[in-house]
Amino acid sequence: MLTRSINTLRLGLKNLYQLNHIKNFHNATVAHKAQVMNDESSYVVKTDRIYKPTYTIEFDRIGEVLLYSCDPHKHLTIFLKYPYVLYETAIPLSVYLWFKNPLDIAWYWNNLFIYAPSFLWIPRMWYWRSLQYKIQRLSLLRGGKILKIETNTLANDKNTYWVETYQFHPLTADFTQFDDRDNADYLTEEGQLKYELACQLDHIQELGTTVQDEVIYFMKEGIVHHPELFEAATKGYVVDTSNFVINTAHNIRAFEGHHNQ
Repeated sequence: MLTRSINTLRLGLKNLYQLNHIKNFHNATVAHKAQVMNDESSYVVKTDRIYKPTYTIEFDRIGEVLLYSCDPHKHLTIFLKYPYVLYETAIPLSVYLWFKNPLDIAWYWNNLFIYAPSFLWIPRMWYWRSLQYKIQRLSLLRGGKILKIETNTLANDKNTYWVETYQFHPLTADFTQFDDRDNADYLTEEGQLKYELACQLDHIQELGTTVQDEVIYFMKEGIVHHPELFEAATKGYVVDTSNFVINTAHNIRAFEGHHNQ
């Protein structure tokens, strides 16, 4: 009886102590600093890069207008891509050299041939990984500041990112340096891409993780549905969407904006 009473008293004191005690003062400090930073006005991005379209923008029922669409996997070499095929053709040769050892080298050097196949397929995985940065759809949201980016992996995983327009920085045709943001000329007279357009983003959230200075690609084979808006958005302008209409056609259901092309 006495032991039970002592244990009950200890548990009560422990709970009372935890209510008024910060277990990890470092986390509390970080949270406080983050709150102060978010409350400061300097974190509100202000820009004078505003573009006024020359026509009325037609949004779908969910407040989006499709700017660009493409099916990258139809226009890319997926499996027989050089030089990755060359690396993989060396795998049978490596296994043969390890098993037969025609060079008659020491066993510890000969074992390198059996380890080689474990690394020869890695460049192809990097290549397949890079395909998810080929843009499938780009949409402008009502308000003109946010772009919706949709991509697709080889496993048919659909990824969606929301990026502010000011984070876009177009690159030159050879992808080696930044292009003149205001005077870049990557659209033809018909409003389609002259070459595969690469844009570097300041930040993008990928699978819940913020990635900095990521490069995305708009393939030349894609269709630019609104050249004027597409060019303004990819050059970092905030699009003035005050002149707009909403398509409320009864044959277009909500959340099916891809029919509104």
